[in-house]
Amino acid sequence: MMKLLVVLSITAAGTCAHASDYGCKVLLCLANPASNGGPKGMTQCEQPINQLYHDLSKGRPFPSCDLSDGNDGSSYARQVYDQYDPCPTPLHAVLRGSYVTEGRRKTNSATGYGWGGDGSFVLTKPLQVSEQGEYDNSPGARACVGKLIGSYTAGSFDNPYTVNVFDTVIWQPAQTPRAIDVFIDHTWQQRVRW
Repeated sequence: MMKLLVVLSITAAGTCAHASDYGCKVLLCLANPASNGGPKGMTQCEQPINQLYHDLSKGRPFPSCDLSDGNDGSSYARQVYDQYDPCPTPLHAVLRGSYVTEGRRKTNSATGYGWGGDGSFVLTKPLQVSEQGEYDNSPGARACVGKLIGSYTAGSFDNPYTVNVFDTVIWQPAQTPRAIDVFIDHTWQQRVRW
């Protein structure tokens, strides 16, 4: 984050007056957290971010900022095409079409949403299929999951399927796939959608 502050100081002072000035401003604005208004959260950021979105929509390359990386590439932004945000650490995404639920192993005193499979699980959330929309054309929510507790078989004799039970399941809705990932000091900071 220190490099970002140095770039901010240099940019604000106007000493970054060459071709990378635009790229430096864009990187600074993209790094502004959503809790502070996001990329357009500061008045100075509205014009460069509007220009960035316009340029990207016309197929122009993403701008660079020579001052941000110190020749090691540690702070940068890159375009991605992904309808989902990265799963929060330490969760991970399951494969598309996976049957997923949240629950725990059954104990004699267990209460919860319902019994899973052979009765060995107490489900705390309903069963859902990751990334399956209503008509399989539209993307559905993606499951970000924690530790695998176990699995059971459901469905009919002719059409069985495996349900995986995790200790934690968070569902992420599909969004516009046009996005930018922001990295500061080699660490992913946030995804900005445009």
